[in-house]
Amino acid sequence: MPINVNDIEAGKYYIVDVDGTIYIPDEYKFTDSNFKSLVDKEVYRKESEYKKSPHVRYLKKLKLADNEPYTDAGHLTYLPRGALILDLLMDYSLNVVVKLGAMPVHTSIMYDLNIPPIQEHAKLFGQRMYKVKPVKREFILRYAACFGQFALLRRKYLSPTDFPLRMYEMADSYRYEQRGEISGLARVRRFYMPDMHILTKDLNEAEEEFKNIYKLILDEGLKFGWNYYSLYNVTLDFVSEGWDFINDLLKIENKPILLYGVEPNKYYWVINIEFHYIDSMGRPLETATVQIDVGNSKRFDIKYVDEDGNKKYPVIIHTAIHGSLERLLFEFLEEAAKMEDRNEKPMLPIWLSPIQVRVIPISKRNMEYAEEVLNLIDSSGFRVDIDDRDATLARKIKDAESEWIPYILVIGDKEMSNRTVNARIRNNVQKEYTINEFIKELEAKTVGYPRRPLYFNKYLSKRPVFI
Repeated sequence: MPINVNDIEAGKYYIVDVDGTIYIPDEYKFTDSNFKSLVDKEVYRKESEYKKSPHVRYLKKLKLADNEPYTDAGHLTYLPRGALILDLLMDYSLNVVVKLGAMPVHTSIMYDLNIPPIQEHAKLFGQRMYKVKPVKREFILRYAACFGQFALLRRKYLSPTDFPLRMYEMADSYRYEQRGEISGLARVRRFYMPDMHILTKDLNEAEEEFKNIYKLILDEGLKFGWNYYSLYNVTLDFVSEGWDFINDLLKIENKPILLYGVEPNKYYWVINIEFHYIDSMGRPLETATVQIDVGNSKRFDIKYVDEDGNKKYPVIIHTAIHGSLERLLFEFLEEAAKMEDRNEKPMLPIWLSPIQVRVIPISKRNMEYAEEVLNLIDSSGFRVDIDDRDATLARKIKDAESEWIPYILVIGDKEMSNRTVNARIRNNVQKEYTINEFIKELEAKTVGYPRRPLYFNKYLSKRPVFI
């Protein structure tokens, strides 16, 4: 039976349908198994039977990342291919926020815990902090970009014309997660967070900005082929006062959400939305987030003077549009696992594949033309290599397939004579192209996405092997 918004209590979960109807979870009729998995995890603490996530296997198989025994648990070492993917994700996240008008900055990773606003904000975060004690002072390693950006903004003279003001940082972040919870890319202690803060004049402006970010986060997931499922953590005062705003968000979401009631003034935010990705085993994992912060501008003394000469404290939106880069890569690898479940060949998007094209000459007499193809594709800005090893054609193709390379170009006498390439396209058919036709296809498939060069030697025979 539906309940009234005024009956929502702190410490309890509710399901809100698309039309704004509120249900107690026990009385809700589920039609979406993915949403049910979120409710099972958050409300009933039902965890799926433990199975190692496929993405962990892929990290090793593709030689992307590994645990480093010389450092703390949950600190990954990225091998050249993984470093390349991570840098592409950094570029992609930067491009998204720059289009919004955000100003990128770089701030410190370490902050003095004796400074009152740092201490107060850290207390709200809890015990999951790395602490450093050089001599008598106590510092913490940041767990997001808040400290550095807020310290910077408190020194800036702000006027009403500055808003909305967007500041962004790729924050090298540290959270002391419980050792038993550390798992691949899903939960780590050191990670990269594409963290943006938006300063707004007041709550009304904050709500408009929030809606735009909310839609953007959902659209970013859909762009890559997945749906997010949302958990709204909302203070009781904001639930009643901002119910129209919450209904506006529901229209954007266009599917049910899970809502958790929070005591007013318990945190710095009034609404904190967590977007959950559903992995290949049907398990939800929090990724992107967006919050409305009404406490930190006063705590850090970030202020502006309005048109009437009154001192005001801006409302701050916190958002990580793509969550952490580790969890974004997790999503791409888990999508590959879903392909494998459908009996398709797993792969990454072409723009994100460490090697986009491999050229395979059938014999030594085809090598000169194969190198010409290699150089033309390379000079067009795509990541291409050549298998110049003394191995059979079947072995070379098998190795390229095992590396998830989207395009394998086999060069023989026919291709050399016709000045064409024979492309084996992953999860597709073989196709013959002229070199210019092939480069145009690559450009069409990767338009709008960042490019980076190959991070290792183009010749396989000269490439070191990481074990």
